[in-house]
Amino acid sequence: MPRRSTLGLCAVGWLLVLALGACNLAVSSSTPTPTATVSPTATASRTPTITPTPTTAATATPTYTPTHTLTPSATPLPTATPYPTPGFANDQWTSVEISPTISEGLAGSWFAFLSVNERTDMTNLQTPQPASELETLYLLNPVSGEHVSILDFPSSTEDRIYWAPDGLKLVYFLEPALLPDGTRAGGLYLLNLSLGISLRLFDISTLSPRGILDHQPVWSPDSSQFAVALPTAYDVDIFIVSADGSIYQNATEHGAYDLWPAWSPDGRRLAFVSDRETCPTWAPGEPDTCAALDATPPTRGNLYVMDVATGNVRRVADIMLDGPPTWISNLQVGFTVGLSDLMAAQSDVWIADIQSGTLREISDPTGALNLGAAWAPGGLQVLYHEASDPDRLLLKDGNGNLISSLDEYSFARFGFAADWSPEGEWVAFAGSNGLCPYGLIVARNDLAVFSGPATTPRACNPQYSPDGRWLAYAGIQFRPGASDGRLDLYVAQPNGYGATNLTSYLRGEIRLLGWVGPS
Repeated sequence: MPRRSTLGLCAVGWLLVLALGACNLAVSSSTPTPTATVSPTATASRTPTITPTPTTAATATPTYTPTHTLTPSATPLPTATPYPTPGFANDQWTSVEISPTISEGLAGSWFAFLSVNERTDMTNLQTPQPASELETLYLLNPVSGEHVSILDFPSSTEDRIYWAPDGLKLVYFLEPALLPDGTRAGGLYLLNLSLGISLRLFDISTLSPRGILDHQPVWSPDSSQFAVALPTAYDVDIFIVSADGSIYQNATEHGAYDLWPAWSPDGRRLAFVSDRETCPTWAPGEPDTCAALDATPPTRGNLYVMDVATGNVRRVADIMLDGPPTWISNLQVGFTVGLSDLMAAQSDVWIADIQSGTLREISDPTGALNLGAAWAPGGLQVLYHEASDPDRLLLKDGNGNLISSLDEYSFARFGFAADWSPEGEWVAFAGSNGLCPYGLIVARNDLAVFSGPATTPRACNPQYSPDGRWLAYAGIQFRPGASDGRLDLYVAQPNGYGATNLTSYLRGEIRLLGWVGPS
């Protein structure tokens, strides 16, 4: 296996980088090199050891404490204040050494994860101390257990790494920083694993446009392009960028706020949330403008769908969404309303038919907090957590009719996650957000439990592989006498049996990203 490649941004506040000796990925001249015929070097160039400038980076510990910290709401920027529209940077081209196992294409589903602050000091196994402020990106083959290191990032990158479905491209976000040579690094980058080339796409300081949370780049199902919400002068638009970084365009280009893009399974449509019905423009001086010095940017809007080929946009629903929509099928979109306030006492699960415009409320209109909605393939069923007193799990059909329920498992508020197998035969559920009270639970599609929590360690965030062969989850193993536990990647059969810890050999904190590769 080739040497691990480290970003040429190794001076981006990376404390203790001296332990690495050198970087395998060097940032090129600040002059953009927009050529389509870049020939990556066979091996990455060596970079002299640099004494890093300390920055305020999040310090992660390899021990795992299952507690939940609510994310504070960001303060949106005043809309009457013009915001510099991010230009297409197309700079900081670098070469990256990628294992042929990955660069030549994945034969099946692999799992992506991070090992943060890998340590070499083994003197205290109960409370390990970080040996660096780096995180290493890995891909793991569930068939053989083989793991391949892809790249090192500063630990401040956290999980802001977004894989294309084919596993051959990814975009990642680096916190802004000034390198010793005067280069201003940071922003949104693209890595092409087939070519071994990385470049910066946008020089931006955050993925939350104008302070509006829950945004991230989203890849099209065929991995040919991705969509991302970026601030323009007075609003937010959705941009589409080609997989090689050669083309980028403002797809919505409207004076309103266009938020939370989502691709349909066939890649033909893009769903998003917009306030354009109530606010035609936020530009000062324009007719019917909503701009004002003290105006607060909107964090909700109606559901819209755009035909990617034609650019035609139409409103689907009158109801106001305050979070990202989710495609259930090529003609159905699901969403939960009422989650923008983390202290909310009520949220509702809905489904919309984009062809007819029909809306159906799936959850009961009883004022409960309904969370973690997981839709079966084709939108035939949905499982969600009703966080009432007492709380319960509800399985309903696409019309909102109750199929089954479970009340013997109690999950914390925002502490439930579920996923369906690709064929809809199984549904796995467990904890979320570090709140993992039980082992993995797998039920049939009528919610009859097949494998109970006693067979596995405490579990969070189950994920079925696209090919349906595997079920991955975050397993937390507690040691006798220790108040916290270590999170590892476990992979099991689709029914939950045969679980194996596949990251126990690593000595960093494990963070799960998800499955990549062809189905």
